[in-house]
Amino acid sequence: MNTSASQKKEPATAAEILKSPFFLAILLLSVAYAPVLVVYLKQLWSREYYQFFPFAFVTTLWFAATRATREPDFSGATPRQTGRWAVLVTAVMLTVIGGIQGSPWLCYAGYVLHLAMLLELWQEEGSLRRLGYIVLPVLLTVRPPLNLDETAIQKLQMITSQFASKFLNALGIDHILSGNIIQPMRGPALLVEEACSGVQSLFTVMFIASFISVARQYSVVRSLILISTAVFWALLMNICRVLAIAIAQTQFAVDLTSGWKHDAVGYAAMLLAIPLLLSADRFLGFLIGGIPDDPRMYEKTNVFVMVWNFLFTTPAKTVRRSESAVPPVEENSVWSSLPKTRRMALIAVAGVVIVSALPAWFLPGFLRSL
Repeated sequence: MNTSASQKKEPATAAEILKSPFFLAILLLSVAYAPVLVVYLKQLWSREYYQFFPFAFVTTLWFAATRATREPDFSGATPRQTGRWAVLVTAVMLTVIGGIQGSPWLCYAGYVLHLAMLLELWQEEGSLRRLGYIVLPVLLTVRPPLNLDETAIQKLQMITSQFASKFLNALGIDHILSGNIIQPMRGPALLVEEACSGVQSLFTVMFIASFISVARQYSVVRSLILISTAVFWALLMNICRVLAIAIAQTQFAVDLTSGWKHDAVGYAAMLLAIPLLLSADRFLGFLIGGIPDDPRMYEKTNVFVMVWNFLFTTPAKTVRRSESAVPPVEENSVWSSLPKTRRMALIAVAGVVIVSALPAWFLPGFLRSL
């Protein structure tokens, strides 16, 4: 009798997941980092091009609630276990250093690493895949160091202005380009300072790409490739937006530079980015789609095919030649089956994680910012 089939559990409902150790762990982690989250996310909200971050958290938590197993799985080969400890130590160090130096950015980076490690401890129902990949939308809320996000936006604005000017020349619309300012011969000047902000931002398009990747359960490599295409689509989207405003102003005497009309153009440009990303996704599927490799048909595994599929396709349960030859899964790998000593050790590690966030509660630099 196959005991693995008899022990197969039914998929957990969203309500059960909300009461699970997974969401309890996230709640405790978020409470421990409360001052950090308040200060950092307040700063993030002041930057219009990062105002998508509430949707990033909702996306990650929703997919976790609908895909996660009931209990964490602590099993794993030596490289995976080493990676977990490396992430844990890095997150604790970032949090402690950030708390001592009063740096919300370092503490928040530690929080996101802790969140990623928590997700990695859970698996998808009906799959051996870990949930660490769904932290990708939240990962985009960590600002690049050295204000590289502002540098990227300024460069994108400059490129947008130059390309929009070339298209206006091709359309025979007289204008003067000065930096990021396009001055048509008729009407007010067009400032391309908002071309990459708000709902029209590069980072919002990157978030949409990450949402598509997580929703379709892509590998991390394919997800990063799709997100990288957002740079091109954001550029094209903003060029179309500037051209639409300029043409409406010079040819039809319609002012789209302010008010609800300006916002409508921005949202229309954002909607344009969605089919463009989906088109890029289909093209990537054509270029880097999986290679069929049924191990039942061959005596040896094709290493090239194995590596290719690992990088570009969704990891899933593999079909084995002989299920009886596969060693059984470690029975004490889930929380309910762990021995008491190991439970206490894991609780102690969780305590270290929570204590590492305590400096943010006591240092006045954080409290003054609340």
